[in-house]
Amino acid sequence: MNRLAASMLGAVLLAACAASPTSTGPQTITIKAVDIAYDPATIEVASGRPVRLTMENAGALEHDWSVATISVQDVREINSEAGDHDMGSMDNTLDLHISAEPGGSSVLEFTPIKAGTYEFFCTVPGHKEAGAAGTLIVTS
Repeated sequence: MNRLAASMLGAVLLAACAASPTSTGPQTITIKAVDIAYDPATIEVASGRPVRLTMENAGALEHDWSVATISVQDVREINSEAGDHDMGSMDNTLDLHISAEPGGSSVLEFTPIKAGTYEFFCTVPGHKEAGAAGTLIVTS
C-alpha cells in the first residue's frame, strides 16, 4: 500500500510540474512608449533568467528604450528600428537599446546577471528630461 501511495504521489507531482511554468523560461515584458512617458514606468525581472522585452511606440514621436550601464549577457535585438535613429549626443555605449517609429514596435532579448536598480530612458533629445524615464529592478 505504501508503494502504491508513493507511486500515485509521484505521478501527481510530476503532472503538476509539467503544467506549471518553468522558472528558467523567458520573462516576457511589454512596455509602451507614449509622449512623453513609459507605461509601466517600473519593470521588475529576475536575475539569471532571459528577458524578452517588447517596446510598443504608442506615441506620435520616435522613441527608444535604453539602459546605460547594466550587467547583461546574450543581448539580441529583434526587429529594432534603429536605422537613422536620433540619439542626440549619446554614443553607442549603451548596454541595452531599442527604438521604434510611431506606431511601431521592437523586441530586445537579454539576460540580466546582477541584481540592482537601473534607470531606463529615451535618448531622443529632450525626451528623458521631459519625463521619458523609468526604473528596471533586477531581483536575485
